[in-house]
Amino acid sequence: MRVAALAGSSVAMAPYSALERFDADALVLSGSTDPWHSHDPAALERHHVLLRAFDGPVLGICAGMQNLVRALGGSVGPAARPADGFASVEVVDDSDLLSGCGRSFDVRKRHDDEVKELPTDFRLLATSRTCPVEAVAARGRPWWGTQFHPEAWDDDHPVGRIVVERFLELAGTRS
Repeated sequence: MRVAALAGSSVAMAPYSALERFDADALVLSGSTDPWHSHDPAALERHHVLLRAFDGPVLGICAGMQNLVRALGGSVGPAARPADGFASVEVVDDSDLLSGCGRSFDVRKRHDDEVKELPTDFRLLATSRTCPVEAVAARGRPWWGTQFHPEAWDDDHPVGRIVVERFLELAGTRS
């Protein structure tokens, strides 16, 4: 994974269960290999309260996207077809996060869980043959999420970089 800070900015990492407030201009919620049932429900709910109160931009990746969806009342469960490797994603809405990515692209996927019910507070941005909810955007707040891992791009699969850069533009951290 690549972690980089823009000139004059900093990056801090912390487990969600340790946070008491979000003191950031933008958030990236990363993935997790721990199944949801192994998380403390009270710690998750505290985190959801913090998320709902945060008015800045958020990018949720994999379990991070699932966490955003859960925070607004959606549901997550075991994937019908767990994924591990590069695979194709189909764009259904390229109006913001996926702008400039094309109608279809290959990205890194690694997940055992997936969104089962998307709340009406979200719109679907991308889908795939193996996962119905690959990317989302919240209505009325600057939240985006991807089930796939845009941070895991390479020369043969460069679209992940476009997605990360697009989030930074949407978040107002780069032009």
